[in-house]
Amino acid sequence: MVVFEITILGANGGPTEYGTQCFILKPARTEDPELIAVDGGAGMCQLREMLVQGRNDNEGDDEFVPSFYEHDREPIEFFVDSKLDIQKGLSKSLLQSLKRQGDHFESANTTKKTYKVFQGITDYYITHPHLDHINGLVVNSPSIYEQENSKKKTIWGLPHTIDVLQKHVFNDLLWPDLTAERSEKLKLRCLNPKEVQKCTIFPWDVIPFKVHHGIGVKTGTPVYSTFYIFRDRKSKDCIIVCGDVEQDRRESEESLLEEFWSYVAENIPLVHLKGILVECSCPLSSKPEQLYGHLSPIYLINELSNLNTLYNSSKGLSGLNVIVTHVKTTPVKRDPRLTILEELRFLAEERNLGDLRISIALEGHTLFL
Repeated sequence: MVVFEITILGANGGPTEYGTQCFILKPARTEDPELIAVDGGAGMCQLREMLVQGRNDNEGDDEFVPSFYEHDREPIEFFVDSKLDIQKGLSKSLLQSLKRQGDHFESANTTKKTYKVFQGITDYYITHPHLDHINGLVVNSPSIYEQENSKKKTIWGLPHTIDVLQKHVFNDLLWPDLTAERSEKLKLRCLNPKEVQKCTIFPWDVIPFKVHHGIGVKTGTPVYSTFYIFRDRKSKDCIIVCGDVEQDRRESEESLLEEFWSYVAENIPLVHLKGILVECSCPLSSKPEQLYGHLSPIYLINELSNLNTLYNSSKGLSGLNVIVTHVKTTPVKRDPRLTILEELRFLAEERNLGDLRISIALEGHTLFL
C-alpha cells in the first residue's frame, strides 16, 4: 500500500546553485492542500516550473530528464528502478485539492498558483543550516506576509540547526529577523534528538536523529546534520529522509550512525520501511579526504550492509527503495548520477543485499512509497 507522497523540489548537491535539497511530503493520494517540507534549498521557482510543466508537457516528454553531460536529456529509466512508482510534476491529488479550495485556482496565472502551493507548506524540518539546504526557504520567507496569505509556517530542527538559523541567518544582518517574537507567521522551534514529535498536520510521528557531517575548517569541531524518521501512526509504515552525512569517525566518541541503524532495526519492521532518501555525493573515484563530510558509494553500501546485518533477513533488504540525493554536478564527461547509481547497484549485489531498489532523486518528480 502506498502511504507517502514525496515531491522532489531539489536534490542537487552543488556546486551549481539551482535546485538544491528540498522535499515536499504529504500522505499519498489524499486531497489535502497542507504540506510539510524537509529542507528548504529549493522553493517557489521550482514549484512554478513544475506547474508549467504539468500544463505544457507534450506526450512522451516525461520519458526524459535533464542531464547536461553526454546529452542534455537522458531517458528517465536510466535513473530509476523499474518498480519505483514515480510521476513527473506535482501529484494529481495535490492539484485537485487546490482546485477544491476555490479562489478560481484553475483560471489563476502561474505565479498565483505558485503562491497557493507554497502557502500550503506549513512546516519545514531542516536537517542542518548549510546554505544549500535553506536558501530557498530564506529567500521565499517574505511571501508569508502577502495580504492574501493567512497561514503560518514553523521551522523545526535540532538545536544545532535552530541556533544557527536564529543567530546567523534571521538576525537582521544576513536576513531580516522574520522570526522575531512579534512575528506571528514564522516561528523557529527546537526538536529533541530521538524524541517522538507529533506532526502538526498529518497523523505522523517525526523522530529526529543527530548524525555527523564533517568537521569545521577553522575550529576542527564536529559539524552535525539530521536524519528524520516519518512514521504513519495508522499503518506503522515509515520513511527515512536524510540530511548530509558521513560515516562515523573512528576517533569520535559518538557512534551516531550505528545508534541510528540499531534504532531502525529494533523499532521498524523491514516490511514497514517504505524507503530511505539518502545522500551519496561523490563517486567511488573520490578519495576520503575529498568527501568533506559526505558519502561515496562504498560508504553508503557499508551503512546499508550494517542495516542488513541488524535485520538479519534471509532476503536481505529486498523491496526497500533507496532514493539517492545530493549528487554533486562535477565537470566530468558522464552524468555523475549515472556513475554513482551504477556503482551502488554493483556493490549492493556484491554484498548480497537482495532486491534493493536504488534510484536517483529527480527534481520535478513525485514519488509514491
